[in-house]
Amino acid sequence: MSPDAFLTDRDGQESIRIGGYLLPREDFNLAKFLRDDLGTTWLHAGGMPSTKRLVELLDIKPGMKVLDLGCGVGSATRYVARNSKASVVGVDLDPDMIQRARLSSRRSEVKNIQYESMDVTDTRFPDRSFDRVIVQSVACFNDKATLFGEVARLLKPGGLMGLNEVTWLQPPTEKIERVMCATICETFHGALLAEDWIRAMSAAGLVDPTCEKHPFNAATPYQILREEGVLNTAKIMWRVLTNPEINMRLGAMSEFFNRCPEYFSYGLYTARQPGLD
Repeated sequence: MSPDAFLTDRDGQESIRIGGYLLPREDFNLAKFLRDDLGTTWLHAGGMPSTKRLVELLDIKPGMKVLDLGCGVGSATRYVARNSKASVVGVDLDPDMIQRARLSSRRSEVKNIQYESMDVTDTRFPDRSFDRVIVQSVACFNDKATLFGEVARLLKPGGLMGLNEVTWLQPPTEKIERVMCATICETFHGALLAEDWIRAMSAAGLVDPTCEKHPFNAATPYQILREEGVLNTAKIMWRVLTNPEINMRLGAMSEFFNRCPEYFSYGLYTARQPGLD
């Protein structure tokens, strides 16, 4: 569908119309919306299913050292710790996110986990500290060369990086990028085609890249229940039912997912630090 179909003029300002929804033409902070307005704790593309698949691809073994770069409130970090029995470290620049992650881990009694407030592109960990490094919905916000260079520095020889990132399925026009960033998420400014993500990882010295592309789909009530639990799911549903702005935003996103699946996906990537066969 042409991006022109979504652009309209309202009071001299460009707006975006999707079905019966009218949105302002400004970049949309999806993570903030999900975290602060909706109250969800899984903030990256694909939610729990994408993390589950990434863990499978990384073949994480008990006793390994795993780093989750850009862990947010730690939902994915806790999933990795529970399901792999590895020693897991979550890192995020936002001290508030780290505080919330620590509190949630204590409540859920996950022991094999710790959190640190650090810049994901310049951590204080020694070289070759980790067997696996996980990066989910972080690379779009950062300089790719710097971030992947830090990952390569931190990986042990033979170690693997797992990346979950927004991935264009075809080169976007300037208009479609504007519409996407206003409707779905501002991270599309930093999204790449799959071959360009692989090229960026390879430039950092990582080898043997793999890629799986997955469609963006709105989370089902069952998925939300699995990810958030009964109490938080009830709170989320109440916000959706009682807040017209939240309802409008979710409706517009769902409408766009249905109308334009040919433009975007999320990609699950792996790449290896050379050194072991």
